[in-house]
Amino acid sequence: MADLTFNSSLVIRIEDEGLTCEDVERRIASVLTEQGYAKDSYAQAIVDREKNFPTALDMGGYNVAIPHCDVENVNKAAFCMAVLAHPVAWHKMDEPDETCPVSVVVMLALTEAHAHLEMLQKVIAFVQDQELVGKVVASKSADEIYALVAPHFN
Repeated sequence: MADLTFNSSLVIRIEDEGLTCEDVERRIASVLTEQGYAKDSYAQAIVDREKNFPTALDMGGYNVAIPHCDVENVNKAAFCMAVLAHPVAWHKMDEPDETCPVSVVVMLALTEAHAHLEMLQKVIAFVQDQELVGKVVASKSADEIYALVAPHFN
């Protein structure tokens, strides 16, 4: 996955309260679209897929969501990480009728379908380190977040 882009411009903190998972997905998707990684169809494809295949992982502490969609909506491979100052209720991957409060969202924009599994493994390894995720959630700037997470993804 050498062609996967992750840099400090692909890390955001979202301070707003009262957001839905769709609000968050559209905001992150707009970052990927504005920077040329995703096509205009990307945001809606993310939202549509999430409705049928929820992506939240309940870690029993700091929970994460990993929204993604088909490769046809992507120009070049990247992922964007958002840290939510106020956790958002998100439907769980393993129990779609239930939600959990999500604090970190890793949105994937992949150009190869098989790359999804490799990236998911990296995300899972990251979120299993709940001490690190706690530091990420407590971070006050995108640069600080990037410095903490980049070694795990680059």
